[in-house]
Amino acid sequence: MFFIFAEGVITVNNNIRNADKSIKHREENMNDIQKQILDHWNAYIFAQDEDESEMSEYLMSRLGKAPLRILEAACGTGNLCIPLAQAGHDVTGIERSEDMLQQLYKKAADLPKLHIVQTDMLTKPWGSGYDAVILGSNLMVNIVTDRDYKRAQMNLLERAREALKEGGRLFIDYDCPLELSKWSPANTEWVCFEGSDDRGTYGKYIVINGTANDRTRIVNGSRRWEIKPANGDPFVYIRNSHKYFPTLEQTCAWLYRAGFIVESVNGGYHGEPFDMDHRRAVIWARKVVL
Repeated sequence: MFFIFAEGVITVNNNIRNADKSIKHREENMNDIQKQILDHWNAYIFAQDEDESEMSEYLMSRLGKAPLRILEAACGTGNLCIPLAQAGHDVTGIERSEDMLQQLYKKAADLPKLHIVQTDMLTKPWGSGYDAVILGSNLMVNIVTDRDYKRAQMNLLERAREALKEGGRLFIDYDCPLELSKWSPANTEWVCFEGSDDRGTYGKYIVINGTANDRTRIVNGSRRWEIKPANGDPFVYIRNSHKYFPTLEQTCAWLYRAGFIVESVNGGYHGEPFDMDHRRAVIWARKVVL
């Protein structure tokens, strides 16, 4: 039996309800119908197109075969937590998006070792006693928040520490280019996702680069969704994007301050060194007694 939890056990099987009243819609310039169409399309296309197989294989090789209690923050449609549960680990995923969880359920209805909490990871408790916590899939620089971005990033590390048992391990994986302005050239755009969902809605998700400051480590830009429903008028939704990309040194300093020791740093999933040619920060840290 597969359960969806939100502030306690409230649903079973495919009937997901949002019991966390602190989750608010930020898309205030869309009507309710447009928001439902966009959210469903987003989750469906993400579930179909986002490939995390390389990261999941890497995680399983590093975590070993002995069953562990693992927590994944922002588990999305289950690209990491599902294979970990299939490998025998006892996995909990937390995710705020109901549409993402609907897609996850379609892939994982018969996984007894997978438990999902629908909640806001920045404001609600994560639980405790985990052997490992996963902050993967670029989560450090993909936080959706109205709070100070650096404060939200540090908050993730503090919450991870609270969730881990003594000696537990934290995995962090995010884009950490040494020269942001070269990695994110100004006034360019690219299509991140494109396609049709199971309701016949066609759309594009476009990343628009604005400015990237190598000194402040801030990247400004926007995201544009061009949506054509099967029935209804096409619409466009644009959301501004303001992100802080911490340097590797800053992330390691935050980890130390939060009560971790950094065990390893690489620039990819195959032991690459972190350098100009390998811009992915792949970090393992261990919780220590303060």
